[in-house]
Amino acid sequence: MIRCGITEKRLKNARFRKTEETILRVFFEGECRCICRLAKRAGVHRTTVYFHHHRVAAIPTDYQHYILYMYKRTLKRLISGGDGKIETAFEILLIFMMQNKKLFKVALYLGDTTVYRKMVWMLRPLIEKAMGLPKNSKRMFNVYTGEIVELMDEWGKKDYSEEEMKTVLKNILYLTKSLRTRLAPIMEN
Repeated sequence: MIRCGITEKRLKNARFRKTEETILRVFFEGECRCICRLAKRAGVHRTTVYFHHHRVAAIPTDYQHYILYMYKRTLKRLISGGDGKIETAFEILLIFMMQNKKLFKVALYLGDTTVYRKMVWMLRPLIEKAMGLPKNSKRMFNVYTGEIVELMDEWGKKDYSEEEMKTVLKNILYLTKSLRTRLAPIMEN
């Protein structure tokens, strides 16, 4: 029996990604409440849609996995290079959110900030290195992540506008630069 769903291994396949993008585009463009209608509009066979998603209601959750994979690919060179700048990383994050605002609107509507948190945590190695944070900084980083997620959430309520993005980026950079001084007392307790 073949398991359905999005996996890291499947996302490495260009044909799988292309089909997934088509299914997601069709899903977010219209009211597709059943697999048959979604398959017909996407121009793929019903079994192909089942291979990607076990039911229509699971598509937003599966989409989060897809988004995180694509975001991880985008950041891989920045973080692995070691010379990545925090400002560039957060700018990439915010642009990525603007480009995929449909997912983030769904997450915002569902009250789910998990995808925001995961995206910020992907930046953790870069932030720890740039800010010289100690190894036991997990509690500090949790508080920091909550602050960033709150900013992203507020930005989402303003429809992820490009004008507002500069303000959000400025606020994120302030929180990041003042991370040690603001949250050091947490580390002492």
